[in-house]
Amino acid sequence: MSDGFLTLAVAPGGLSCFWMPRWRPDGTRNAVRIQRLKDKLGDRSNASSEIEMLDAWSVMVGEEGRGVRTIIEMVNHTRLDCTLGSAAIMRQGTAQAIWHASHRQAFGRTLVEQPLMSNVLADLAVESEAATVAAMRAAATFDAADDPAEALLARLVLPIVKY
Repeated sequence: MSDGFLTLAVAPGGLSCFWMPRWRPDGTRNAVRIQRLKDKLGDRSNASSEIEMLDAWSVMVGEEGRGVRTIIEMVNHTRLDCTLGSAAIMRQGTAQAIWHASHRQAFGRTLVEQPLMSNVLADLAVESEAATVAAMRAAATFDAADDPAEALLARLVLPIVKY
């Protein structure tokens, strides 16, 4: 569980984004109750829930009434984090597979010298490199966010490369 949550709530000026820590400034637990876990498709291991906040302490993030726009920025950063993490895991897995195949022998030769295994390792390396390039290109859209073309590319690319 994280130490704080970004959440949407209705404020006088409309739906707004709030950061709500697990603990109040006075050290007491913040008033957040899980009402139910959502039944959902897809990533079931990452639970989503409906929560109730009674007298919860929070801080508004961004402008009042522009909560969805504010929280979407967080979603895009999370998508980039997922992309970079996945590419890193693929690179590490590929490196370990190549190391293992270079040191493990079968039928008088190392695994890396076996034609089928070298094909598998080459496929892993190509997929890992493609994921790394895609992740770096997606990250570059954040660096050039002031460019309208890059901002548009970020909107299109981030949901795709996350997978």
